[in-house]
Amino acid sequence: MKLPIQFGTDGWRAVMGRDYTYENVRKVIQAWADVFKKAGEGGFVVLGYDRRFSSDLFAQEAAGVLAANGIKVQISETYCPTPCVSWMTKETKALAGVVITASHNPYQWNGIKFKESYGGSASPDYCQKIEKQILKNDAEKKEALFIPFEEAQGQGFISSFSPQRYIEHLRTLIDLEALRKIHLKIAVDSLYGAGSGFIAEVLGQEVVEIRSEANPGFGGVNPEPIEKNLKALFKTLRTAKCDIGLATDGDADRIGAMDEKGNFIDSHKIFSLILRHLVTQKSKRGDVVTTVSTTQMVRRLCKKFGLPVHETPIGFKYICQKFLECQNPLMGGEESGGLGICHHVYERDGILSGLMLLDIMAFHQKPISKIIEDLQKEVGPMEFIREDLHLSPEKMAEVKEKFSKTLPQTLMGKKIARSNLLDGFKFFLEDDSWLLIRPSGTEPLLRLYAEAPSLQIARQMIDEAKRILS
Repeated sequence: MKLPIQFGTDGWRAVMGRDYTYENVRKVIQAWADVFKKAGEGGFVVLGYDRRFSSDLFAQEAAGVLAANGIKVQISETYCPTPCVSWMTKETKALAGVVITASHNPYQWNGIKFKESYGGSASPDYCQKIEKQILKNDAEKKEALFIPFEEAQGQGFISSFSPQRYIEHLRTLIDLEALRKIHLKIAVDSLYGAGSGFIAEVLGQEVVEIRSEANPGFGGVNPEPIEKNLKALFKTLRTAKCDIGLATDGDADRIGAMDEKGNFIDSHKIFSLILRHLVTQKSKRGDVVTTVSTTQMVRRLCKKFGLPVHETPIGFKYICQKFLECQNPLMGGEESGGLGICHHVYERDGILSGLMLLDIMAFHQKPISKIIEDLQKEVGPMEFIREDLHLSPEKMAEVKEKFSKTLPQTLMGKKIARSNLLDGFKFFLEDDSWLLIRPSGTEPLLRLYAEAPSLQIARQMIDEAKRILS
């Protein structure tokens, strides 16, 4: 018996050919139409897709269902970053945004992300309504309505949009003149994803771009901008003598980076650098939103600047919901590289995050490694490690049961100062070091996270977690 279609931390994802099929894509889009379409109001949907195998064809399938339900579609004329769809949804006042993507998942996967009318990630309630409608339609044996793509185009239901509007908007958010004056040599690793070419286009200058061509297998590397996946970027930085390396994930809503020496810059440091820049150089203020796996450096900056800070479970949809609750949201971010700047859109944007790092370098006129050293002196030192464990469903259930009954009182021989059970099991020591043990919301993984004053201590905490779990 097939499992029902279920939404995870960010949309629905499944393995192509097994659960991710044309039939199931039609089911999901039909359910959305049943719940959210506004007949007779002239609304439309913004539709985009990444560079995965057949994503363009799945997008056409989705467009055909929307058209058959009387909903007009503006589809990207080529692959585009998820944040482009998010911004276009807000900018054009669309009913919603839909993106065919599985983000950073392995090449065998694909998925669907929904964006609400304000451009942000669909809320849990929004997704639950779609899930329930899928079950209802299945129970009633209701099939999805469908018009072939070309026929829907001929009837005027489908038109295309260029990502150029998004590119022009990004140019207004950074100081391009200051950047041109310092003549940075920039390496960009698109990981064969939907961000390919966008940073260079915004800057209007050549960059050293790698892994930018179409490769549905992602070269054997998951399109996630974490250190272990960026060996090619490291090599490029060293051989081309670049000032900074930027990397985006499969749908370009996440950021990773390397300094001029080839040292990985994790999202915690990027979040902290951008937040500090927005407040001190862009004169921005407002509420800041973090997740349970985000660095303590952000909290320290918020305390220093007198900014309200809020914590949510992991998943940008929760950050987005908190943005909506705040009167003046400024920025939010999560450990996985998803950072959102609210005067842009209530959504993470890997392209903009990378551009902001360049903006920071243009202002300080220092190597990025020196800027990070200054940050660590100000609100650190803090270093972070994440490790993923592939466990069976039985072992995952065993871990949850173990911690639900008894929480540890010590960690590495030190007393646990406090615990946080908002999303997983998080334990703090007196010096703000912390360990988080959490089942993934999108993959069959148990994630271990640790932050401490040094990488050595953070590694010891991860090893201690493994010992506890054994």
